[in-house]
Amino acid sequence: MKKMIILAILAIVILAAGCTQQAGPSNGQNQTTIPPAGNGQTSTSVAISNFAFDPATITIDKGSTVAWVNKDSVAHTITGTGFDSGSFETGQNYSRKFDQSGTFEYYCAIHPSMKGTVVVK
Repeated sequence: MKKMIILAILAIVILAAGCTQQAGPSNGQNQTTIPPAGNGQTSTSVAISNFAFDPATITIDKGSTVAWVNKDSVAHTITGTGFDSGSFETGQNYSRKFDQSGTFEYYCAIHPSMKGTVVVK
């Protein structure tokens, strides 16, 4: 009986943790829209759906912008070394321009099992 109670409490804690939100940046920095085609910028879109980044790994040219679009039913973040979107809701997006070559790993701070990689040539 004790085992069932402990499992029930653990399940509630896990569900509650997945439903919490982190406050996003209050000044609106890093909250942008996807640039329209034809303006001289290269933009690649990553969908956030079913608690995953799609595609999970992308390769872009230096100077390109990546736009993450939240198509999930809950808030997510894009968090990596040197950048953090803060929490953004369903239908919102976050964009970041990559001006340096390298491999940039990121994850969702709310759901740490969600991981992705941007490779910049």
